[in-house]
Amino acid sequence: MNIKIETGPEALAWLRSNGHEAALASNRFPDTPSAIRFVEHLYELGVRRVFIPQDSIVADEEELNDLGGPYSDTLVIEIGEAAISPELEVIYQQEATLEGYDLKSGHLPLIQGRYLLLWWD
Repeated sequence: MNIKIETGPEALAWLRSNGHEAALASNRFPDTPSAIRFVEHLYELGVRRVFIPQDSIVADEEELNDLGGPYSDTLVIEIGEAAISPELEVIYQQEATLEGYDLKSGHLPLIQGRYLLLWWD
């Protein structure tokens, strides 16, 4: 995985406008509405922004024509200036553990001091 932390479409808008049955991490979310609920919950926890990194979006002919829209297996959570809530930390650790991330240090792997990356392989 070589995902760059850069801007991309805001996750809720991207998911809600996407015709793909399972637009985000189909091995984790059985359908797009499940992914929407997950992102909505992240916002309820006070994160600044959730987006889909542009370079993680697959928008080839098969995805667009056969499956109804683009696909991604990656989310970026921007926490902004606020501290990470205990509930967000638990959610991140659960998702990371499911994917085999190494969190031995006990600290969340913040990128540039404000981003958390979730990638479901």
